[in-house]
Amino acid sequence: MKISGKLKKYSRITFDFDVPTDSIKIIRPDGSEDTVYPFIYQPITVSYDSEGIEKTEISGAAHQKCRYTPDFSGSVKIKAYSGNAMLEEIVLNIGESDSHGYIKVSQNDKKYFSYTDGTPFFVIGINTAFPTSYGISDGTEFGLSVSHKYIGLRQYERWFKKLSQNGVNVARVWLGHEYFTPDTENAFRFDYAQFSKIDMLFELAKKYHIKLKITLEQFRFFDYDKVADSNSYSDDVFRKFNKKLYYNGKRCEDIDEWLSGDIWRKAWLAKVGEFAKRYSGDTELFAVELWNEMNCLCVRDSYLDIYDWNKQILPKVQKMFPNHLVVNSLGSLDSEYAKQMYDNFCRDKVSFVQIHRYLDQGAGYDDCHRSPIDMIRGAFEKVDTDKPVYIAETGAVNNCHSGPFKFYVNDDDGIIFTDAVYTPLFIKSCGAGCIWHWDERYVEAKNLYGLFKPLSLLTSNVAFDKEDFEPLSISDKNVDVLLLKGKTVTLGYIRNTDYNWENVLRDLKNVPSADSFKINLTGIKSVELVPVWDKDKTTAVFDSESVAFKNITIGTLFKIRMI
Repeated sequence: MKISGKLKKYSRITFDFDVPTDSIKIIRPDGSEDTVYPFIYQPITVSYDSEGIEKTEISGAAHQKCRYTPDFSGSVKIKAYSGNAMLEEIVLNIGESDSHGYIKVSQNDKKYFSYTDGTPFFVIGINTAFPTSYGISDGTEFGLSVSHKYIGLRQYERWFKKLSQNGVNVARVWLGHEYFTPDTENAFRFDYAQFSKIDMLFELAKKYHIKLKITLEQFRFFDYDKVADSNSYSDDVFRKFNKKLYYNGKRCEDIDEWLSGDIWRKAWLAKVGEFAKRYSGDTELFAVELWNEMNCLCVRDSYLDIYDWNKQILPKVQKMFPNHLVVNSLGSLDSEYAKQMYDNFCRDKVSFVQIHRYLDQGAGYDDCHRSPIDMIRGAFEKVDTDKPVYIAETGAVNNCHSGPFKFYVNDDDGIIFTDAVYTPLFIKSCGAGCIWHWDERYVEAKNLYGLFKPLSLLTSNVAFDKEDFEPLSISDKNVDVLLLKGKTVTLGYIRNTDYNWENVLRDLKNVPSADSFKINLTGIKSVELVPVWDKDKTTAVFDSESVAFKNITIGTLFKIRMI
């Protein structure tokens, strides 16, 4: 048995085996016992051609590994077993570390997160669900073959580096996407090289101090006849959401069979078990999400099967990931029909409540049509829960999610971004809004990474779970003002209401500054503006009873210290 990794509290320890091993028992300093199980590790080499296209190759024989994260310091016994026969016993000394541990729901304020040691954790996250697929030339001018390839991990490194530099601390990744998934078309059989690629993603996350929210699944239907055409948008959607699955020569015909069939359920839990062997206990893991928008599965005419599936499966997954947050997600909260799904979902089985919501002129709810600030505020009004609430997907779309928003291309200031990402903070969310369209569709195309930085500066060193924060809105027709009022600090966001996507992006108007706005608060000690836009001219003066803002061009974040 070979051991690698730092022998410190909350650090990952890896065991490699030369002989077949069934389990490892860890005898902790207090005499209690943990059991962990080996997995098959397939070494790979990742390389890149002259065009930067990624290539993955097998680079050695598959063998067994095991991973463990001690949440203690002191002397520990490690015993390796084959069946009931002990193969080897060693003693290790686990040292202290400066790690904060795992992220969990805070015991001080259950609307927020903290680490195991009590350090607050406010989520500044982004969706980076899958890498960009690039069409491959067929050798003729403008011609594309039906195949596509990826820059892959190098693209993730570029994303993570820029995100980390600007204060992002969580990224969401779809491990059911074709680039990552270890699935084969045969249930219970896995492509172990894919797990090794995911290992490399975790290493990148660790390098850039970003926690991962892993989404295990996202398929929506079974189609065994259609062949995707990489040249069409609709077929790109088909590739992301189609599934083919067999067991002993029999194929799974549809979603209803998959949800109700014992064999498909066992196969899926076996896959979750493979993920758990590798990543459960890893402090780089923020949360495990079972499915992307599971209510979007194509079922008969009832969602009862989905509700029942979640009630049974969520506790099983939580047991596999005992130190981590476990959640699931539903589609956009954009209509009464969607709200019924949110209301009926088993919130008691999840660690926190997720909402997906977009600016969408085709949505059933009016509050989704115009202002991202109103859209986010409306979401919190429609979900009543004592648990942390997280806007897990947001942004803007063309009617009824028919594509990325047509005015993203004009949004050099990122005003849709800031209003969708910043607003949840001031409604007592456990995190900022998690923007979708992170790539060439919006965030990367418009180079909006820097807009995370002001939010990171505003929230730095704020003990969210100790302030007894109260959300306040004191807007008028000229400005939107959002406040999160605490015992020692009040955080704020002021926005020129007329500087919106309709006036600036759609109608190309020159919008005058809002002249002034006054906030009355008692016990003000200091006011610090946290500028968002270089061209913004907002200023503020204050005394112990009020803050007066002038020349509100676009807007600003601000922090008020209380006496």
